[in-house]
Amino acid sequence: MSGYLRGEIAKLANVNVETLRYYENQGLIPSPIRSESGYRLYSEEMLNRLNFIKNAKSCGFTLKEIKKSLIKSESDHISLTDFIAVIDRKMKGIHSEISQKENTLVMLSELRTNLQAEDKHPELQATLQVLHMEP
Repeated sequence: MSGYLRGEIAKLANVNVETLRYYENQGLIPSPIRSESGYRLYSEEMLNRLNFIKNAKSCGFTLKEIKKSLIKSESDHISLTDFIAVIDRKMKGIHSEISQKENTLVMLSELRTNLQAEDKHPELQATLQVLHMEP
């Protein structure tokens, strides 16, 4: 029987051993086969799967999303079109988050400007009073 031992595959995949255990417990990777002496043996396919998980995480996919795609690919076989649609949805979500963060930056900038103004708006003065920051 050949394969990678747990420490070997962890090193090759650049993850720690606890991550392997976690992924196995979460159903992201299947339980490895065992050698005659009881050691866990991981295949080259498992290394590819671990690299996929790592790359998907770095692209912003959650472990839940990754697990869902792995399960779907094993039972239904995801088409390239479906995979691209998932990527497009993820990109749309990121664009939305960026837009929200940009709006927050604008609001913070306006607040900062208003806090430095000589003639402060009455609502801002009330807020400063609540925070015990009366000018």
